[in-house]
Amino acid sequence: MATVPLNLFRSLVTPLSTIGLVPSLYTAPSQRASILLTAQTTNITDSYQTVTASISSATYSSLTFLVSGFAIPPYDAANIILGKIVLTEGDKLIVYCSQNNGVHLTLSILETINTPA
Repeated sequence: MATVPLNLFRSLVTPLSTIGLVPSLYTAPSQRASILLTAQTTNITDSYQTVTASISSATYSSLTFLVSGFAIPPYDAANIILGKIVLTEGDKLIVYCSQNNGVHLTLSILETINTPA
């Protein structure tokens, strides 16, 4: 019998797309809760870039914005999550920027087994 680890740490590093090209960057897996630890965004251009991040809830069929049009100065960085955010099974993180590949995202996630209460 295979043993399922209690906790899994994940890291996602990706350039961001504009709103017309954006897929969901991360979906909380089945039977696991995901805790978003950090979401570091880095502007790699010589002009201001804006970042928008939201959570699409599978449970409530709703969209919640974490930041909307957040401006990042040229060659600067910002952590767009202040504190921890918990995603439950099927919830999606959606992040996009104003210029295709103008901002890179480094996401740190802790996935843990989600057992019924």
